[in-house]
Amino acid sequence: MKLRKPKTKRETAETRETAEDGPRELEKPRKKHTLRYVLLYLAAIGFVFYAVITIINQNVKIAEKRAELSELQQHINVVEIESNYLEKVRNYKGDELAEYMEKIAKEDLGYVSEGERIFINVAGD
Repeated sequence: MKLRKPKTKRETAETRETAEDGPRELEKPRKKHTLRYVLLYLAAIGFVFYAVITIINQNVKIAEKRAELSELQQHINVVEIESNYLEKVRNYKGDELAEYMEKIAKEDLGYVSEGERIFINVAGD
């Protein structure tokens, strides 16, 4: 029997025989790619966590922007109402204008006409 040096590790595990021990059991080949698969698995899990966190963060930002949009739309409605009112007042002429000026003087500035008395309810009712 002529002995030769094995060419690969796999060949070593499969054909290892000696005269003293006799045939040996075949060893299972080592898994070289186990570490590679574990790293790939961890990378996939990391990506999934990153994606979930990003989606949650984006949903929070979207909710904030929708609330801000709603607030701005309410403000726009108020400004449009005021604008329409001012446009209406701008078109007043003659008696309408005089009535409006009198109303503003009484309500906002506290003026009274001759012979009028203002009564203030101090009870708060």
